[in-house]
Amino acid sequence: MTMSKRTTTIVLAAVLTTVLTACGSTVSGTGVPGEIDVRTLDVGSYPTEPVNAHDDDPVPAFYDMDKVASMRLADHTIHAYDIDPQMIYGNRANSNHARFLPDELGDSTAMQAIAQKHKMLYGFHSSGASKDITPNVSGSDWPSKKDDNRLTATTMVFQFPDAERATAAAREFHDTDFAAKEGRNQPVTLPKYPAAHSQWRPDSPFLRTVLPHGPYVIAFLLSVATPDLAALTTLAESAYTKQIEALAETTPLTDEQIMALPWDPEHVLMRTLNPDELTKPDSTYFFVGGKRGAVHHSGGPLPDDRQYIDQQLSKMNPQQVAVSWGSIGIRTPDAATARRAVTDKLFPWRTETDVAPPPNLADSACVENKRFAAKKRFSCIVAYHRYVGIVSSEQLLDAQQRAAAQYAMFANSR
Repeated sequence: MTMSKRTTTIVLAAVLTTVLTACGSTVSGTGVPGEIDVRTLDVGSYPTEPVNAHDDDPVPAFYDMDKVASMRLADHTIHAYDIDPQMIYGNRANSNHARFLPDELGDSTAMQAIAQKHKMLYGFHSSGASKDITPNVSGSDWPSKKDDNRLTATTMVFQFPDAERATAAAREFHDTDFAAKEGRNQPVTLPKYPAAHSQWRPDSPFLRTVLPHGPYVIAFLLSVATPDLAALTTLAESAYTKQIEALAETTPLTDEQIMALPWDPEHVLMRTLNPDELTKPDSTYFFVGGKRGAVHHSGGPLPDDRQYIDQQLSKMNPQQVAVSWGSIGIRTPDAATARRAVTDKLFPWRTETDVAPPPNLADSACVENKRFAAKKRFSCIVAYHRYVGIVSSEQLLDAQQRAAAQYAMFANSR
């Protein structure tokens, strides 16, 4: 049956009316404004796209993969304040390999030879103290510190290919160091950890101790207020217990697994402002990991008050934290948490006063930092969906431009 022209026109008009009515109908819910055009932001000369925007993800060279493994290990290395809550300050932290070991373990040349002999794979160390003063260990026969620095701790964790090599390395680390002290030091036994190799000097408040634990070697350089062997023993036993618990949360790696580790799999580091677009892993200034790993880097790219950094980051419940040559990128659980980080100004350092945020950027705030609390005078924080970015500079305009560029980078990374 064929429709007349008049009937066809009526049907089409009815359909069109229905469509237009539906398009103009009111639906429940709150309207969400469109995102700003990031091209209108003042970003100065800073990049607004991640380095992998038009290329494949950066792949570290094989000789840098031990640094990637160390960043993973940092998330399972305890802080000094885990050993004693008075040690709220961070002095330093870094990755380690067989050619680079911390002076806190002993003479670096001798220790490195032992690590290479037993094919150490990678490691990580972190130092903290009850006062923002670093003990003297470099080039010294035995550590020393200022009297008002009551407690200090360096935690060292190294992984070897297997338990047999770790056991041999731990004994040689201790025996070589102990022999070099020419009878001035005395051996120490830890009742809870009889396999630990420990020593102290009776007129010094320091104890150095090394323990094999499966394929790991755990070592500590600890100090208390005065030469007190009982207090040092208690501190060392507590430190070992907590570090062993932390290592139980992860698994050791083979040398093949190290080479296949993912580098920034969630792309948080690539989304973090990187002014010079450098992509070489650096466990101090270019790294990504969990909150615990990031907090270790107080005293380096982050301020010294490690406990305060931990408290501020904890308020964001971070899933990943990236540090990219001075910029900080944080992935939070959701957009509401990210926005709250801006409104509450959750900077990982103490601030002095509010200053002007970047023009035309709603989810942002800028502050002038307390003197000596942060590395730079001004800092800005931005939120984009579930991501938070924190940037700093000595000049307010520069900090604002960095913040705008960070926001644009987040937007251009979706």
